[in-house]
Amino acid sequence: MPKQRILRAAVIGGAAGAIAVLVAWRAFSEWLLGVADAAAPEVRCLRVADSSYAEAITAATRRLVATMDTQRIPGMTVAVAIDGRVIWSEGFGFADVAARTAACPETRFRLGSVSKPITAAAMARLHDAGTLDLDAPITRYVPSFPDKGTITARLLAGHRAGIRHYRDDAEAFTTRHFASVTASLELFRDDPLLFPPGERHEYSSYGYALLGAALEGASGLTFAEVIRRHVVEPLQLTRTGLDTSDSTSVHPTDVTRFYDHVTPYVHDGQVHPSPFVDLSSKWAGGGMLSTSEDLVRFGSALLPNASPPFLHPDTREALFAPMTRLVPPIFGYAMGWMTARDAELRRVYMHFGAGSGATAWLGIYPDQRVVIAVLANLGHAGLPYASSLGLGAHFAARPLGPTALVLALALGAFGLATILLRWIVHHARSRWRRA
Repeated sequence: MPKQRILRAAVIGGAAGAIAVLVAWRAFSEWLLGVADAAAPEVRCLRVADSSYAEAITAATRRLVATMDTQRIPGMTVAVAIDGRVIWSEGFGFADVAARTAACPETRFRLGSVSKPITAAAMARLHDAGTLDLDAPITRYVPSFPDKGTITARLLAGHRAGIRHYRDDAEAFTTRHFASVTASLELFRDDPLLFPPGERHEYSSYGYALLGAALEGASGLTFAEVIRRHVVEPLQLTRTGLDTSDSTSVHPTDVTRFYDHVTPYVHDGQVHPSPFVDLSSKWAGGGMLSTSEDLVRFGSALLPNASPPFLHPDTREALFAPMTRLVPPIFGYAMGWMTARDAELRRVYMHFGAGSGATAWLGIYPDQRVVIAVLANLGHAGLPYASSLGLGAHFAARPLGPTALVLALALGAFGLATILLRWIVHHARSRWRRA
């Protein structure tokens, strides 16, 4: 078979295959990110909407409104920052259904596990200050915790220390109050590890409780003071802090009411006011309050070359370096952050949060310098893929590098397949003729 014919076949086959892959990929993305029609929310509370992003905001609003309708979310807020500037901040629905109080950008929501990136940032700041060694035994900072092997702050932040998660709903929705983070460690202090430290990944909010105690021990401050001094004040996050409510507290006027439909206390599947839960045992891993705007300011401080610098560049790089690659190369876990690629192969650092009366998502698109935060007052609302990572499709440009790589791989694969197919056909015909 002449070389020119082989080369021509490879080019044609590779090009056709690459085009087919591109078309299929785009069709899959459009299907995955598709949005159903939904009625406009009864109440909207707009704070910022940059007119130069009007088209993106309109599309993203449609996506979020459809999610509220499908998931029966009473109230939700969203904020988007690009290159450190908030270009959209809006609330939808109600912070208090009974009082008909609107959910607004200044309304504070529970963060659930989106608290973990904030704790990890405080850990990183203490490391930059020389106060905390990420790889020192945790007993250096929490001497009351039993020696169970070389548990370190780094392993706790990456869920690789072997500490267990909640056993059941009774632990996840506890009403028990603890006077301090260290006191809350009694819930799991004497339990055996699930595996030797560093051996594998096992998600654990209790691991973050121990990390919070380590931050206290290293700094000599309470956990609330650690977060205030090392994250809240440097970034001017004026509406971020711990949910310190107990059973005697009066509900703060700037905090949303909380609603649930899947807790152990709700059996009819309908949306009801959440029962009281005490978050003193999970402040570091799931017990903070904030707003969408504060979250995008926090995320913007973690962008590459953020000004002024919040973390040392090497520390920032370590914070986002996957310690576990759960679905390589698409999904992994770093220190307090999930690392992923969206449907159009954008890099994104993110975290989901879910708990009683809370659903949250925070995403950083480092290459496009876009940060997005979504908060809802319905527990375990199950924000679908399209309502979280899908928002990036409206504000973050499609990455050319990964797209080119996919097309190049497709071109090469289909080109080689074409050569192989023509070789098989050629030799089959030769044998048939000789026969």
